Amino acid sequence: CSHTPGSDKPRRDVSITVTLAGAPVTAGLVNLENPQTGEGGGGSLTEEGVVTIPNVALGTYNVTILPPEMDPVPPEPGQAAAPKKASPAIPARFRDSESSPLQLEVTDDSSEFSFDLKDAG
Repeated sequence: CSHTPGSDKPRRDVSITVTLAGAPVTAGLVNLENPQTGEGGGGSLTEEGVVTIPNVALGTYNVTILPPEMDPVPPEPGQAAAPKKASPAIPARFRDSESSPLQLEVTDDSSEFSFDLKDAG
């Protein structure tokens, strides 16, 4: 049996643009969580501040935005650390699903969203 639970639900590819004070957030992770069903998805922001999340079930989602993960591998002794990408200053309230004011509703007619973290909440 190759049936996936929930695969009969209508789904859309979702595109989200994230900015901070109007400038693209060029690194980080965007997560979606439907508090009713537990379904969700996520992806990494591009240099343009956009993430595309495929096959998201229609419904309302809480949105969290996390800073990029740090490189867990320390440099070899005597070697310089790899240059780090500038990490965007994502305000703490957007990092937790309990405190994030961000929500979106995926419908047959809406699958493109944008959030400016300075203005939200």
